[in-house]
Amino acid sequence: MWGTAPAGALGGLDIGYGSDSDTRKGTFKDGRFEATLTLDKGAMYYTVNAQLQGSGDINCSVTADGKTKKGHASGGYNICDAQLSSNFTGGWS
Repeated sequence: MWGTAPAGALGGLDIGYGSDSDTRKGTFKDGRFEATLTLDKGAMYYTVNAQLQGSGDINCSVTADGKTKKGHASGGYNICDAQLSSNFTGGWS
């Protein structure tokens, strides 16, 4: 996750990330957030999301096994969301 996200009346950027069986909380610092998780082939999805707190412009992405999904949010209390889902062949889409 990268961009600008000043703290608003409700605090700073609220980041959640992980998989269908492991949800975590992230911290946005110096215009960035980055995390690496061990790939669980049995996971149904991997996701990252963040809600702006009144203003800002952020981008987010999640990558698994060489596939990447991206998201974007700007202004207000909009949410940046990126999710990769597993498919029936064992890959990611």
